[in-house]
Amino acid sequence: MAMTREFYIRKNAKEIKDVNTDAVAYVEDLEGGKFTAMVFAGKRSKYDKYYGFKTAERRDEYVKEYFEDIAASYESKKKYAEKKKAMATENQEKYKVGDILVSSWGYDQTNIDYYQVIEKTAKMVTIQKIASESVEIHCGGAYESVMPTKDNFIGKPFKKKIGAYGIRLTSYSRANLWDGRAMHETGLGWGH
Repeated sequence: MAMTREFYIRKNAKEIKDVNTDAVAYVEDLEGGKFTAMVFAGKRSKYDKYYGFKTAERRDEYVKEYFEDIAASYESKKKYAEKKKAMATENQEKYKVGDILVSSWGYDQTNIDYYQVIEKTAKMVTIQKIASESVEIHCGGAYESVMPTKDNFIGKPFKKKIGAYGIRLTSYSRANLWDGRAMHETGLGWGH
């Protein structure tokens, strides 16, 4: 059974809501000169902080600081979201049918995959993997330079959204516009 916010709030606590955000504080003056503040933000059930203070003034100052911090955090998140949206819009204008994309990924080895844009809408692209060819072998085959072979399609096409940082293919790889240079990948038999 999940605990609700009401589970944590003491019976005699006074609620103070922030006028600018969804943050809320529950303050209480206890016997023996103790003053507490329990603060929440967002939809969280469990409190963010629960502190005791020597004076009511310091407690009230802390609650004010907490509300200001939450407002600043929300503003920062809003600006970041706006920045990412602008970056995505800018990226979406760069992609054209026929463009080649490159994805470099791997752990303890480097894999290079190339893709070609075969269809584009305002925010989406249909891409298909294309073959690559080795143009130079280095260090006795430990790694090699590879180039894409345009229109040499492999597998089936699939649609992806163009985001702020390129095209997310999987949880561990992204594809971006290829700059025309050979890419280095781990040689066959040298990876794990």
